This record gives sequence, C-alpha cells and structure tokens, in this order.
Amino acid sequence: MRSLITTSLAALSLISLAGCERWELDRQMEALCKKDGGVKVYETVVLPASEFGPADQPLARYIPIAKSDEDYLGPDYRYVRAMDVLVGKNVDIESGKGRLTRFHAAIYRRSDGHLLGESISYGRGGGDGFTFGFNPSGNACPLPRIDLIKSVFVKGA
Repeated sequence: MRSLITTSLAALSLISLAGCERWELDRQMEALCKKDGGVKVYETVVLPASEFGPADQPLARYIPIAKSDEDYLGPDYRYVRAMDVLVGKNVDIESGKGRLTRFHAAIYRRSDGHLLGESISYGRGGGDGFTFGFNPSGNACPLPRIDLIKSVFVKGA
C-alpha cells in the first residue's frame, strides 16, 4: 500500500511538473513581444486596383512566378524573411521539449533600398513535458496577426 501511494505521488508530481517549460517559454515570448513584436510601417505604397488579386492580395500575380522569397512581390520590391530559433535549436518538440522562435519579415523598395515595413513575431512549440502521442502545443504572439504586405500596400482608385 505504501509503495502504491509513493508511486502515485511520484507520478502526480511528474505530471504537474510537465509543461513548466511551456509556461516559461510563453513568459519569455510575451516579454519579447512587448519589446519589439508587431508590424511597423514606415511608408505605405498606393497601388492601382489592378495590382490586387482576387483575395485583395497586393501584387498577387508575382507569387506563382517567384523564384525566391525576395521575388515574392515582383521586380520593384524585395521581400525578406528570417527565422531564428532562440531556445531549443536542436530539440524534437514531439518529445515534449520546447522551442522558441523569432520570425522577421521586411519589405524593401529595390530602387533605393528603403525599408517600407517590417514585422516581428514569436512562436512557441512544445515544452509540454509529455505529449502522450498527441501533437505538441503551440503559442504565438502578437495576436491578432496583422498582414505586413497588406499593411504596406494599399489599394488606390
């Protein structure tokens, strides 16, 4: 009986500690988001309505022919994306370990290299301790997400 109680307490303690990494990563993510997360638009570009796709996506005609992210917005603009793993670079989140990632996107005008806008967001995957065969949890900020491209390029008359 005593070993059953000891085993039960040990299991309960282990389960209660599982996910502590998740909460710590979420705390770090929220602090980083408050510091620099979100979309910053330095200059808006007014485009004619003909430059918008059916879902009001600016410069959508270039997407299917883009050879890289930089060509995503056509020949006049350069789209740059980067992802940096801040915590858990070589971990398998399926095993219950956690990862904290920073995402940065920027739009530059090619003619003068001017930065038109940038977006910084963070994401957490895993850190649950145990997944019990289910997908690991995740979290992201800032929420709601604001589309950088639609923020920089606006529809004119």
